[in-house]
Amino acid sequence: MTVTETQVRATLNEILDPCSITAGVPAGLDDMGLVGDIRVQDDGAGGQRIAVTVGVTEPSCVLIGSFATEAQVRLTALPGVSAVDVRLADDFDWTPDRLAPHYRQRLDEHREHKRRALPLLAMTRTGPAVDQ
Repeated sequence: MTVTETQVRATLNEILDPCSITAGVPAGLDDMGLVGDIRVQDDGAGGQRIAVTVGVTEPSCVLIGSFATEAQVRLTALPGVSAVDVRLADDFDWTPDRLAPHYRQRLDEHREHKRRALPLLAMTRTGPAVDQ
């Protein structure tokens, strides 16, 4: 069986970013835009070697180690994979534009729903500000 980049991305997307869970819209590493370079190569012995780069949304994020470990375990379990190299991106500047479009839409819908459910009102000295 040949492993494809699509399968690698799908596998990495099974690893959920805890911050997205806290935000109420769980997303995997690929949907969060945390997966960098992916290379899948034949190992010459009938198997395949996978190399991936993984980043985080903030340089100080303590989850990078757990993301890398989980990626290593899950990718190694794919049929036909003989070796996996997970690298931590040291020059990875995450921005919201890295979010997958379908995830961004879910996140925007969730946030809009929450705004309607919990309206935020500006307060003045005399009480709530009212739009006229």
